[in-house]
Amino acid sequence: MHSKYGLLVLNSKNVQKLKQLLTSAATSLSSRLYIRLNPDQPRTDELVSKIYLNSANSCPKLDVRLLVSDIPGKIENYTAIGEEKPEKIEKIEKKYKKVVLGGTFDRLHNGHKVLLNKAAELASDDIVIGVTDKEMILKKSLFEMIEPVEFRIKKVVEFVEDISDGAKCLAEPITDPFGPSTRIKDLEAIVVSRETIKGADAVNKKRNEQGMTQLDIIIVELIEGSDEILNETKISSSSKRREDLGVLLRPVRRVPRETDRPYIIGLAGGIASGKSHSGKYLKEKHGFDVIDCDKLAHTCYEKGSSLNRKIGEHFGSDILIDGIVDRKKLGSIVFSDKSKLRELSELVWPEVKSKAAEIVEKSTAKVVGKIKKKNVTVSDHFIISNVKFITVIEAAALIEAGWHKSLAETWTVFVPAEEAVRRVVERDNLTKEQAIDRMSSQITNKERIDSSNLVLCSLWKYEETRAQVDRAVNDLMKRI
Repeated sequence: MHSKYGLLVLNSKNVQKLKQLLTSAATSLSSRLYIRLNPDQPRTDELVSKIYLNSANSCPKLDVRLLVSDIPGKIENYTAIGEEKPEKIEKIEKKYKKVVLGGTFDRLHNGHKVLLNKAAELASDDIVIGVTDKEMILKKSLFEMIEPVEFRIKKVVEFVEDISDGAKCLAEPITDPFGPSTRIKDLEAIVVSRETIKGADAVNKKRNEQGMTQLDIIIVELIEGSDEILNETKISSSSKRREDLGVLLRPVRRVPRETDRPYIIGLAGGIASGKSHSGKYLKEKHGFDVIDCDKLAHTCYEKGSSLNRKIGEHFGSDILIDGIVDRKKLGSIVFSDKSKLRELSELVWPEVKSKAAEIVEKSTAKVVGKIKKKNVTVSDHFIISNVKFITVIEAAALIEAGWHKSLAETWTVFVPAEEAVRRVVERDNLTKEQAIDRMSSQITNKERIDSSNLVLCSLWKYEETRAQVDRAVNDLMKRI
């Protein structure tokens, strides 16, 4: 049985066995590893980076924390990693009282921890941190998946105050490049990476203009990493977000399901998101039943249908020609008025949902529990692909219609808005302005993702998107 917490004490002798000790921690612990340096092992920037870099490779699932303070008093039960015991450390006078730093700090990782550790080493009183939000994050890769700023602040404060020896962490959201760095007069130093030195220079320039003292610039080297798809050479939050594509981000809903009935997933996505491609892949590769609600909606407009009658009653009988909706005339009404489009949607969605429910009800799909295999994997699924036990409801407006609330889980496919515009212009032969106008009638990627359990992104080659889907299906099989 794995222990939740562990303590690794490093000295001048066992530091040479760092990788081996971290690998041991990976097999012994389930949550967090504290690392403490004994007095005979000097703390250097090179060692701090080495510890976090090796941790990222040898025990990536553990929350590794290099202590500036003694062992946190609130952690009473921990497993010792290695044989070294902690020795008493004399308190060292800190160089500064107050230091400042900034960043997005999404999915707090070991690269962030190097920066935060440096700040904790330097400051005796306050560690002031600006956490970027709103306009400051919009240019970041996969920004739609960035954690809420309140959550990021909470994580940063908890980490800093856990490793430091009494310094307070004062974190706040910032929507400009300066934040508290040009507001708090008695700051003494700013901690930055080599890539963000220009930002520190800009801070000092503005402080000078405001008659404030200049900040010492403390440069920290970022940890090496590799992400060929994003062209990243350092450990980054962007890479962490990409790694979360095809992975369950939020717990599934507990939706009652009768025995022998299919497990239902919602598949959502905006215009030109790649949703249809993912739906097709789920059907052809993994044997899922896929109900295309966008196509199903067209059947609701058949001559004499109840939907046509309701549209005529709502928008005027002249919208109907011989019992059929004049789609061009209807389009001229709803696409120039968002409120009218919403009114139409509220007429269409219940009809489509009803038809989809009928298809699900008539389905002969069986659930995974009826398959007599103990460990079902993606490769195993090819053997049993003729037995369909998953139903996917594919609908562009699935979340807008509120259907996701009654489904066990919802998967969203997206691409950045600018890429969606490019695709629409190319596919539909529209102007850029027309494409943007058409997309403005939808909810944003961020809103869609925030209501989803799992996210896929089709920005890159088909093989990358399919790999995300395969990963999602593999994990799904284990869940159900």
